[in-house]
Amino acid sequence: MKCLPIITLDGPAGVGKSTLAKRLATILGIPYLDTGAMFRTIALRLGPGAEALPEDELRARCKAFRFKLQGGGEHSVLLCNGVPVGPEIRTEEVGRLASRLATSTVVRDCLKEAQRSLGESGLVAEGRDMGTVVFPTARRNFSQSRRTGRYRCPHYERGPLE
Repeated sequence: MKCLPIITLDGPAGVGKSTLAKRLATILGIPYLDTGAMFRTIALRLGPGAEALPEDELRARCKAFRFKLQGGGEHSVLLCNGVPVGPEIRTEEVGRLASRLATSTVVRDCLKEAQRSLGESGLVAEGRDMGTVVFPTARRNFSQSRRTGRYRCPHYERGPLE
């Protein structure tokens, strides 16, 4: 894999990943990807019980969702099948559905493929496993711990951002 023009932010919920990711994307003039929004969108559209679907059916249904990013920085808009993803994905119920779906290897693999496709032109991505699984060759991978509140970047040897 080549080193993509991607910056990733990993870390637990509530440590400021989204805020920092949006700011970085705005400064760099590249799209911002909230990967949690992708899980929530699929959860909302598939509905309750989707995690219990047979793997082949779940895979086919997940692959039918086409994600795209419009705009850049904090003005990035995630589209699913051509429709902007809205605030309807931010309810507690959708969050619970997304958490259950996120345990599925099928769903994670489908979204990993979609996320990598979105990253072909560069972006700032935040979410679980972004720097370790989805974009292991990202230009910069930052991870933050709740304990220290600091981000670390173990890949300084990759040189300046271009």
